[in-house]
Amino acid sequence: MNNKTSSARRARRIRAFVAALAAGALLITGVTATAASAGVTNERYPRVPVAPDDPADEGLLPWTTKAANDMRGYRASTYSGKYYDKRFEQYRLCVVQREGGGSYTTVYRGFQGAYQFGTAYNSPSRVAARLRAELVGTYGQAAERELNKLASTPLYQWNRFWQDAAFWTTFNRGAGWRQWSSEWGANWHCDHRPNAESGWPNPSRYNYSPIERGGLNSVAKEYRDQTTTRAKDAAKVREKYGTAPASVGEPRYSRWLARKVIKDEFGWDRQQFKALKRMWFKESNWRYEVVNWQGPWYGLGQVNGPYINSRGYSIDEYRQSPYIQILVGAEYIEGRYGSPRAAWAEWKVKGWY
Repeated sequence: MNNKTSSARRARRIRAFVAALAAGALLITGVTATAASAGVTNERYPRVPVAPDDPADEGLLPWTTKAANDMRGYRASTYSGKYYDKRFEQYRLCVVQREGGGSYTTVYRGFQGAYQFGTAYNSPSRVAARLRAELVGTYGQAAERELNKLASTPLYQWNRFWQDAAFWTTFNRGAGWRQWSSEWGANWHCDHRPNAESGWPNPSRYNYSPIERGGLNSVAKEYRDQTTTRAKDAAKVREKYGTAPASVGEPRYSRWLARKVIKDEFGWDRQQFKALKRMWFKESNWRYEVVNWQGPWYGLGQVNGPYINSRGYSIDEYRQSPYIQILVGAEYIEGRYGSPRAAWAEWKVKGWY
């Protein structure tokens, strides 16, 4: 290739890129003009481009592009193979936000990546095998070599393209929706019907993992407020119960505090705590920030808004304080069932309490 031809191609790419910017095709959604004028830079949340990121990526293997190797934030699906269906793209983003909080490197217990695949049923070798027929058929030996490596690589280390491909192949045009449903243990539910979801990612609606913050001033303020509230909460708890074994908000912290509170405030013994531990694991995995928007139900014990308000707390106060959540949840159990053991017995029959 001579220099004249190379320069002409670069010029065409630059013109195409500038034209896309002018048309708004490469704008990052969610970073408002207000945030930009406030001097916010390098923000990555939420990001869902609607066009290729870089014209220079054209013609590359899809797992080698810049978008495919960006492991944080929200993007349009980098996989667009035979299992991809645009009607479910908002459903996919809902799953990404609620499962991995917008991070493709999230690890929580036995669950990994943006889609929190459980390694017990979705080992790297099983998922790689699921992808093999289509992608090797499309990309040949290059895909074969890559999948051979991925088969022994933890899923959270797979790049965005391979994780997106794993999602679409597992979802299988809707047949695999239970992988991310309350039927199989999730504490929330994205609507898997075609075109049923909208508005994702959403800074006010997240589940287990904290979404990437900044850029949107209101979201950044919410994070600062929560940090301040948690610090105050920790100080009160430390004064009353001593030093906690974990940071405020971690599941271990909430379990430790619940055991102290129900003994001190309600007189419930170890057996009652064991019942509460099992029941609230089913409700929230002991994650205080969980919200099930079907209710909505909030927090450790998945209590609804009217009951929270009836105990003298606002929803914001309740959501930011594991201590308040334990008090309110225990009061609900005492008022309706008398004890955690009685509530757990009911839960095992109905699947809720």
